[in-house]
Amino acid sequence: MGICLQKEDQNESNKIEDSKTDSSTQISGDVKQIKLNDQLNLVCLEDFISTKVVGRGSFGKVMLVQHKTNKKYYAMKILRKDIIQQRGQQIHTMNERLILEAVQHPFIVQLHYAFQTPEKLYLVTDFLAGGELFYHLRKSQKFPEERVKLYAAELILALDYLHQKGIIYRDLKPENILIGIDGHLKLTDFGLSKINLKQEEKAYTLCGTPEYLAPEILLGQGHDQSADWWSLGALIYEMIAGAPPFYSKNKEIMFKNRLQKKIEIQPCFSEKLFNLLTGLLINDPNQRINIDQIKSHPFFETLSWEDVYHKNIQPQFIPKIQDELDLQNIDPLFTQEQIKDTPIDTLKVSTYDNFTYANSLRFKQ
Repeated sequence: MGICLQKEDQNESNKIEDSKTDSSTQISGDVKQIKLNDQLNLVCLEDFISTKVVGRGSFGKVMLVQHKTNKKYYAMKILRKDIIQQRGQQIHTMNERLILEAVQHPFIVQLHYAFQTPEKLYLVTDFLAGGELFYHLRKSQKFPEERVKLYAAELILALDYLHQKGIIYRDLKPENILIGIDGHLKLTDFGLSKINLKQEEKAYTLCGTPEYLAPEILLGQGHDQSADWWSLGALIYEMIAGAPPFYSKNKEIMFKNRLQKKIEIQPCFSEKLFNLLTGLLINDPNQRINIDQIKSHPFFETLSWEDVYHKNIQPQFIPKIQDELDLQNIDPLFTQEQIKDTPIDTLKVSTYDNFTYANSLRFKQ
């Protein structure tokens, strides 16, 4: 579970380049659906059939749903407003909504619908039947280097795309990476991301997941997009070694080792891989390798970045899927959970302006 121990600047703009959010009106709490201003179309919970629970986070659950009209399946992320407000995460939640609409990339999930009730927020995105990278890594414990190389390359392109839009992802970990039925990855969950970061500007919020937290975030020294490259190094290390660098159940020991020790060479590391990791897992962000150095690194010399982007490289692993409702790649911990709408006792929540969204090509007719 990601952490965020400080609030972002409350005056921070909630706009993002290329975003085209429509405006919505505040309406009384006894109305069960927030409508689009133009009233031409309506996207609501009743438009979907809930099938299975396929994920869970700190603010709610993720459901596999089917749209009643177009019959397509989606992942519906359900966020409880009361918990968001208790933890002061309103800005981060709206940032996630804005990012999902603004981005269009082969290795990032696409937003199809967003709507709200007085109690909850709903984000409807791609459903990837291959499941979380975390689930497969836990089953295999380690991946072959060639498999990791393509995964890393796809994540690099996704992160570079976000960085060019002034976004720091800040929560790169196996749970936030999904595998499609074609074996390629998509990045999801932007709940801890920082938007509108200007050149030379730094963020100071303590955000991320302990095992993948860049040293400069941990120290509160201010961080920029380079923090994502440290997290990428930690993820690559884990995929090949079986555990993140400096891992310990005791977080104080893990953090101390991260700040004071050098990464260990594992027998399974090739020379090129270890050289890449030492460049990514440098504590000083000013000394850490940048995107140009990453893409030109010898570890990736056998790949064409254009072929990676266009998915012309066949992944080593293709999930076994019988049909679009085959959930064997989703953790049974989720799929065996009973489908139910969690009641909220107290309703001291507000309407989120500009949250409602529907892709114009997918409006309910």
